[in-house]
Amino acid sequence: MESLEKKLLFLSDKLKMVGAFFLFGMAVLTGLDVIGRLFKHPIFGSIELVSFMGVLAIAAALPVTQLTKGHIGVELLVDRLPRRWRLVCELITETVSLALFVVVTWRMFLFSMKLRASGEVSMNLHLPEYAIVFILACSCVVLCLVIVSSILKTFSQLIK
Repeated sequence: MESLEKKLLFLSDKLKMVGAFFLFGMAVLTGLDVIGRLFKHPIFGSIELVSFMGVLAIAAALPVTQLTKGHIGVELLVDRLPRRWRLVCELITETVSLALFVVVTWRMFLFSMKLRASGEVSMNLHLPEYAIVFILACSCVVLCLVIVSSILKTFSQLIK
């Protein structure tokens, strides 16, 4: 199990770097587009590229955010519970999250195949949209694996 956690940490860390790259790219492209607009030469397709990079940055950040427990949570009530009940709440939350993201991942893969079959492309640059959806689905697979690892860890703490 520790081997799985190390591999997921490694993969999540690499995805985090990819997300940071896309975030940086969004900032640079937006800055260059604004400067170009001042001189009446905006960058063609910059809105599409920034949108795609935003989706990819978020997708890349999902696994590491789950791994580091960086999601927003309201813990006013849960913090007052005994340790065992907190772990039960965490286990329930993780299980529901896993169920949700398994469905989301499955539907994303189906949607990407549908987009590919239809040949749908972006409006201005004619980039294949299925590729973005497919990458998002792959990131969700990693997220699901991270959630499974977290469930196993929480469950092992619960039975101690």
